[in-house]
Amino acid sequence: MKGMTDADPTRSRAMSRRLYWIAAGVFAVLVATLLWGLFGPEPPIRVARETTYLTAPLAADGLPDYEAAWLATLGPAPPPEENAAVLLLQTCWPLLENGATDLPAVCRALGIPDVPPAESLVLYPPRDPASGVTDAMLETAEQWPWTTEELPVLAAWLAKNERLIDRLVEAADRPRYWLPSPSFLDGTPDPLWNITLPDIQAHRGVARVLGYRVRWHLGENRPAAAWRDVRAIHRLSRLLAPPGRGPQCVMTQLVAIAVEANANEATRLVLATPGLPADLLATIRRDLESLGPTVAVSDGMASERLLGVDMVVGVARRTAGGRTGRAERFADLTGVRITSTSGISRIGGGEPVLLTSLDWNLVLERFNLFHDDAEAACRLPTHQDRKAAADKVTADLRSRTAARSGWTWAAIGDGFLSVCSRGHRSARLADRILDQLAAGCGWMDASTRSAAQFALTKTAAALAAWHADRGPDSPPYPERLDDLVPRYLAAVPVDPFTDKPFIYERRGDGYLVASVGMNGVYDGGDDYSGWIVRGEWQERKQDVDHRSADVVVRMPIPPRKPADR
Repeated sequence: MKGMTDADPTRSRAMSRRLYWIAAGVFAVLVATLLWGLFGPEPPIRVARETTYLTAPLAADGLPDYEAAWLATLGPAPPPEENAAVLLLQTCWPLLENGATDLPAVCRALGIPDVPPAESLVLYPPRDPASGVTDAMLETAEQWPWTTEELPVLAAWLAKNERLIDRLVEAADRPRYWLPSPSFLDGTPDPLWNITLPDIQAHRGVARVLGYRVRWHLGENRPAAAWRDVRAIHRLSRLLAPPGRGPQCVMTQLVAIAVEANANEATRLVLATPGLPADLLATIRRDLESLGPTVAVSDGMASERLLGVDMVVGVARRTAGGRTGRAERFADLTGVRITSTSGISRIGGGEPVLLTSLDWNLVLERFNLFHDDAEAACRLPTHQDRKAAADKVTADLRSRTAARSGWTWAAIGDGFLSVCSRGHRSARLADRILDQLAAGCGWMDASTRSAAQFALTKTAAALAAWHADRGPDSPPYPERLDDLVPRYLAAVPVDPFTDKPFIYERRGDGYLVASVGMNGVYDGGDDYSGWIVRGEWQERKQDVDHRSADVVVRMPIPPRKPADR
């Protein structure tokens, strides 16, 4: 009995040691498994619609060449004589931000020699010291009709450059605009985020120069010449961002919207001209009907998808420096360097999630699901439906990212799951990137406002035709927009913000017709421009809240003298 008792502690110690080593082994296996999951190899990116979105063309590494695919959406270069970009480039040489570097490749693609023209148009006259034109002159000239006597220096500059400005009008009459990014033409595949855009802001300069001449023509009683220039501005907007063409940079669309705003304002000045000839008014109405719609936000959203997916693929598989390099690259691209309370689920310079093993297929799948919903929202028929759907897509994303931030049990649990599960941290990473990079439909309001402005302009043209047909003893304008149907309009014009008829009021010897703007409420006729407040023209431009402003046409437009401007 004594021997057995002495043996018990020995067996107990042996058993303890055995259990200890078993536990240590299990723990070591768990730690090794966890470390393997955290820092082991990543699955290859699968080329498919659900992941890379594009499946062709492929680059040398077997992944899509997004730059070549984008270039393909532009189609082949049209003949130089049919390409508006060619004549604009030759008139406003060099038209590109990095002309000396980019022009040879661009000109080869356009099918023209890269030889500077004998003379070129300076789109911002004060840059030409010999012009004598000042900013104050331009500020006056872009608002109201003016005469040679009022602005002789600017009139002289326009007369001197008449032939070059006429070439801008000629360019706008060409059937296509084809000017790809110089980055697409250098013979090497580059990520889309590195593309060098043509100097699209120069096209705003083209519209402004034509706008100065429009108002000069009107001041000198040349309405037909004025309309020719206005029509060119409208055409330029459509050429820059034709709806339905495919992916379009959002910045290009915003420039097209700004150009169209210039055209709408100038059109209304032409329509306000006393005694406008009937044949010219008929021409204006036909031209407006032939222009077609303005930009399509779905085209902009399609470009956002390509930029985002290409960024993910490029950083994940085409960035030097391994995982440290990709973390730094993401920080450079997104500008996100977040001090995280649950760091494993955050992105930014040095954030640990980008140093771990990730399933990029899952990241890409979530990217595409988000953009599927966003593009579907952009294609809905009415602004209210589009806005509600886009807001829901964004709210769902924000709710997923916000629910696990801060020192909460949800955030702690999320951090634990991110450490343990590659799939979970990959999904969280996708949401975080989208939260920072997804533009959603932020330009949707601008696009709808542009559509409203154009519809109001066409309505103003119909009202001008009604007015021209009335005798001296008849009311100058109808009491209701319904009275324009069917002779002057096919149907009562509808506000794209509400899908309801525009606000219309007879006022004095004229009228007010308005869209409610992006807040969906008629705010009494405070125009977005600040020149019309409570439905009446102001002597000085007023500050208005753009979020609650209406979009207003008020006729007649009062004449202005230089002292009033």
